[in-house]
Amino acid sequence: MEKLKEVRNYLVIHNGNIQTQQIQDHIEINENNIIIYDSTQLQIIYTSNECQLFNVFIDIKKNINVDLIEIYQLQNQSQYQKEINIEQNSHVTRYVENDCLDGQYILHDHVQVGQDASIDCAYVELSNYSTKSKMKYDLNKPGARALVRLASLASNEKKKEYQISLCHHAPNTYGDMDNYGVVKSHSSLIIDGIGKIEKGNYQSDTHQTNKIIVFDDGCIAEANPYLYIDEYDVKASHGASVGKIDEDHLYYLQSRGLTKQDAMHLVTYGYFLPVLNFIHVDSLKDRFNEVLKEKVGL
Repeated sequence: MEKLKEVRNYLVIHNGNIQTQQIQDHIEINENNIIIYDSTQLQIIYTSNECQLFNVFIDIKKNINVDLIEIYQLQNQSQYQKEINIEQNSHVTRYVENDCLDGQYILHDHVQVGQDASIDCAYVELSNYSTKSKMKYDLNKPGARALVRLASLASNEKKKEYQISLCHHAPNTYGDMDNYGVVKSHSSLIIDGIGKIEKGNYQSDTHQTNKIIVFDDGCIAEANPYLYIDEYDVKASHGASVGKIDEDHLYYLQSRGLTKQDAMHLVTYGYFLPVLNFIHVDSLKDRFNEVLKEKVGL
């Protein structure tokens, strides 16, 4: 993928090493450590053709706004261990797209959110690969906030498993996740959503919604919500649904001249569109729209 035209800062990291670097703002890079000091936009492309574990640490300093765009374009079996630290009163909008060619990809994502800091993160998982990934968000100080959205398509007999956790380690913290999945062609998709509020962390909110649409017989689909609440003065909710596309929706679209297959593709397109709410860069919105249309068959 080429550099997005609006983005000032651009990195290509191949097999754990920086291959291309175009940095215009105050960003420090020391091997696998990336430190961001000022409000900015940063695009990172990860490429790999080796079966290895790669570590990346991103530190976002106080009182700044950052758009972080991460694209994975991997071959073979690769695993990334990523640590992201967001310091006090900073806000991050994050877009993570896995555009892997084939094989297996594993991401262990650990995000730590400081006092009055926040992150909005969209995971876009539409390509043809298998994965068993974990994303954990630690809300460590009062006022910390995390919104997470997953859009995952499992097809062509691939297996995709996710464990997404919102862990409240301080009072007055807020976490919300919306996980959307589509599974077809004898594939498997499992989403475990975990909300955890520890004792003493009063007036915290943790919420989650998990929805999977099943296209074909012979697929495996699970949406598993878990809440671990050890405090009374909190708000918590969860919802989960697994099923086929609403026949009334298909009938309506077919009555307007679409074939059943085209109608199913159009419903899938609309199902994943909420990810756009997490994208602020116009050229990235255009890219997401084109990728989504391609993957769902429009």
